[in-house]
Amino acid sequence: MRSIRNIGLLQPIVVRRTHDGYQVVFGNHRIEACRRIGMKKITAIVNYFTDEEAFLARVTENLLRNSYMNPIEEAEGYRMLVNQGWTINAIAEKVGKCDSYICERLALLDNLDSHLRASVQNGNGHLTPSHAELLSRIPDKHHQTEIARLVETRRLSVRALENLLNGVPLPTKVRVEEESGAWCVHIPDDFAKGLGLRAGVQLSMYIRGRKLVLETPTTRRRNKQPARRDAPNRLLVQAVQGAS
Repeated sequence: MRSIRNIGLLQPIVVRRTHDGYQVVFGNHRIEACRRIGMKKITAIVNYFTDEEAFLARVTENLLRNSYMNPIEEAEGYRMLVNQGWTINAIAEKVGKCDSYICERLALLDNLDSHLRASVQNGNGHLTPSHAELLSRIPDKHHQTEIARLVETRRLSVRALENLLNGVPLPTKVRVEEESGAWCVHIPDDFAKGLGLRAGVQLSMYIRGRKLVLETPTTRRRNKQPARRDAPNRLLVQAVQGAS
């Protein structure tokens, strides 16, 4: 934007004629920069493009620039090409992506709950296209909305959502206190069950970076790691289930 303000628009945008005016094919970022600095007129090249060619040009430009493109509109464009006889592989090669990328975008139209699809299209909330692609793999749409609500309330990352769908428990805060001269960790039942812990099992607890690590002897043997006796803030504790 600064260069356009200083020396003007050196490269014209490319547009095509439509029934109600002109549509930008190349140069959306340039025209937006010109709008921001108050330019009223810019140079444009008018070319003929079919709907398919115009869509592919816009997608390619955005993907090359790593710019945001509405994922639902992108998926609808891919659906249009498929209906025109394009194969998934041909579309992927044209936009410089892998086949699975195109399939995951199409799944947003085919498998995702309509309310979640609208939320992603409008860009509302914490739900991202990557979240939506994972949610579209859930067959039950009611279950999709329940998990999406959890994503919003807990502000889950894409990695956390993927772990959740693979059966890994969500991170849970634990409370450590001293009881009868021994240190105890109160672990919720569902979290303990997911970790395979039982009440009274001895755990090694220490700080690693910003994480509180709870380690059982079985975990150490599986990872072939010796007990870290010199770890800072290390305590030998017992798990106590049934507390929130």
